[in-house]
Amino acid sequence: MSASLTKVSRRCKAPLLPLCLVLTAAGANAAAPVADGLRDCIAKARDPGAIAACEHRARSALQAHIQQLGDEIRSRLDARERQQFEHNVAAWEAFFAAEKKMLELSLGARGDGLGATLMPGAVNRLYEQREQQLREHLHNLKSAPAASG
Repeated sequence: MSASLTKVSRRCKAPLLPLCLVLTAAGANAAAPVADGLRDCIAKARDPGAIAACEHRARSALQAHIQQLGDEIRSRLDARERQQFEHNVAAWEAFFAAEKKMLELSLGARGDGLGATLMPGAVNRLYEQREQQLREHLHNLKSAPAASG
């Protein structure tokens, strides 16, 4: 019986594989501009100040994109849903503040002295994660059937 389930499973998965690859590539490409730009900028940087400037520019771009995504999400929600979204935003901001404090604590405790150097990248990663969350929420909202009115 398990052999027949395996065959059925393969037949079900086979048509979905190309779709999964396309969606994965699309998701990766959506986040790629900031990540690739940061990588290229850091590769060209010659000193810690230049690296910090690269990370600052990347963070600014992420923050702007997060704001843009949030605005687009808000435009698709009714008043009750917007209230839920604002609660989500406040919860993420509280998480961000707590996580940043924890990063300061843990990176500050490093014995190799690299904590301050690693902090901007760690903070950018938090923003990248939020951007990904918002992109997924927006994608889901765009995929929702139009409300009949």
